[in-house]
Amino acid sequence: MLEVTLAIVGIVLGLVILGVGYAGCILPVLPGPIVAFLSLLCLHLTGVHAYGWVTLLVLGGAAVLILVLDNVVPIWGIRRIGGSRWGILGGAVGVVVGLFVFPPFGIILGPLVGAILGELISGNTGGKALASGAGTLLGFLAGAVAKTALTSVIAGFFAYGVLCGLMGW
Repeated sequence: MLEVTLAIVGIVLGLVILGVGYAGCILPVLPGPIVAFLSLLCLHLTGVHAYGWVTLLVLGGAAVLILVLDNVVPIWGIRRIGGSRWGILGGAVGVVVGLFVFPPFGIILGPLVGAILGELISGNTGGKALASGAGTLLGFLAGAVAKTALTSVIAGFFAYGVLCGLMGW
């Protein structure tokens, strides 16, 4: 009876964690793939399905790599097109403000507008500010796609683990 209860708790908790991981693919405060990876650990630790250590290391490593790239690549890209710290800061603030001011489209428009305003505040011209805003938007979208793709792979492993656990494989 305890094993069944633990399995149910593991599956339900894992599903909740996986949902939060998907939200983290768009919300800048949550590291989506890392949170989603915790759903696999939940299944593993509750005994629903025992994943191999190689699987856990590869998926966990990929989640950490995506987190690092998601934070480094946009800054590198903005610097590459001649953007400033103000543009980076404006883009980050724009994501957060966009979530609350104009949901759900604010998550896309916020970084664009924020980066443009940040560049204009720093003294850059309209053309350079627009280029920085477009670069920020593209970087945000590319990061969201990469995080969603990895989270979907993790969700597939989660579904496989639940199926194996329910079937007794």
